[in-house]
Formats: sequence, C-alpha cells, structure tokens
Amino acid sequence: MKKPLALFLFVAAAGALLAAGPAKPSASTYDVTVDTIEGCSCPLFCSCYFGPSADEHSCKANNVYKFRKGSHYGGVDLSDQIVWLDLDLGGEWHHHPGPGMPTKWAVVTFDKKSSDAQRKAIGEVLALVFPVKWEKFSTREDSIEWHDDAKMSHAKMASGMAEISLDKTATIRPDKSQPVVIKNLQYWFSNANDGFVLAYSKHHWKGDNAFEQDHKNGFNITWTAKGDIKPAAKVAMK
Repeated sequence: MKKPLALFLFVAAAGALLAAGPAKPSASTYDVTVDTIEGCSCPLFCSCYFGPSADEHSCKANNVYKFRKGSHYGGVDLSDQIVWLDLDLGGEWHHHPGPGMPTKWAVVTFDKKSSDAQRKAIGEVLALVFPVKWEKFSTREDSIEWHDDAKMSHAKMASGMAEISLDKTATIRPDKSQPVVIKNLQYWFSNANDGFVLAYSKHHWKGDNAFEQDHKNGFNITWTAKGDIKPAAKVAMK
C-alpha cells in the first residue's frame, strides 16, 4: 500500500501546483530582460563606453528596445513590449558621465499596442537605466516593427518617422561564423549584459532635429535590470 499512497500524494501535490499557476510578480520589485537594436552617429565602436571621451561631440541615436517574456515592473507585465528612443546625448559625456548628466533631447515612441500602464512602467525602467537630465523631452506613439537574426537587425515605424538596420556581416572577423562581441563592458545603469554585438548601422529620424546616418556605430545587446521599486518621495505640506 505504501507505493500507491506515495504516488497518490505526489500526483495530488503536482496538481495543486499546476492549479496555483506561476507566482505573480511582486508589486514592489522590477525585473526586465531587454533586447536592443541601437545605432548612433559615432564611428564603430563608441569610445564613450570606455570612460569619459577625450573629444566633445554629439551622439545622435536610434535605440529600439524589446522586453523579453516574463519582464515586469511591479505588477505590470512587459512581455514583448517595444519602445523606441530617438535622442541626442550632446557632448557632456566626457566631463559628466553618470546620473544627472545633462543631455540635449529625446523623443520616446511607444508602440500603439502598449497600454497606459505598460507605458508608465516602461518609462520608469528607462529612467532607472538612463538617469540623465534631458534639455528637451517628448513622447509619441506609432506602430513598431522588429526583426533580428544572425546577419541583420531591422526596426521601423509604420509612419516612416524612423528606421534602423544593422549589418552584422560587414565587420572584419577572423572567424566569419561568429559575430564581433565586446564582453564585460557596462551598459549604462543596467545590472548585467551579454555583450555588445558590433555591426554597422544605417538609421534615420525625420522628426524635429532630423538626422540620417550611414555606416556608423551599431550594436545589439541584451541587458537586464532588476531591484526594488522605491516609493515616491513624499512632499512636505506646509
């Protein structure tokens, strides 16, 4: 009788776990894993990532982020969400690399499929990973397409306002079966990343401060950010 009883108890316990389903994400934490298609006006590769740059310059960029399944901010599920940043970091990185760095402008484009709660949560994640001070900042919405494979990455807005392509085959490599990857290099204020996969970029932005770049710096990177959500600061009432 012992074996049938043990089997019964095991099946009952397994059924209870399946009925309960996966644990809901904590409302007091965030945990995201994000894939990136990024191109900027720098030559391949950005010198700024190795420390304060010796040269003052502008950094105009198209950064497209896609959140992997299971990503969340508090109780908000961010699985498969896409957001696009067009920006100019300005030339301050060489003397003020860190939180509060003054920057020029940014336009955040949310995907039309994102809910208001998801947009707010994405904004909180971006503020944590990129804690800079924008001289000018705005948001908009669009439909965003995303494609990534071993040879090419491509994203575009349905409106035609922005588009980016990365060619991962154009770099000089001794082993052409493998991409060029820079490992153990910090990506902004994320917790970790799997390395910068280098590529030449072609990208444009047709909004205010329009720009177009060809054969410039580009890369894919997958980064993670997680931690406790800090409560909003209370404003003292007089």
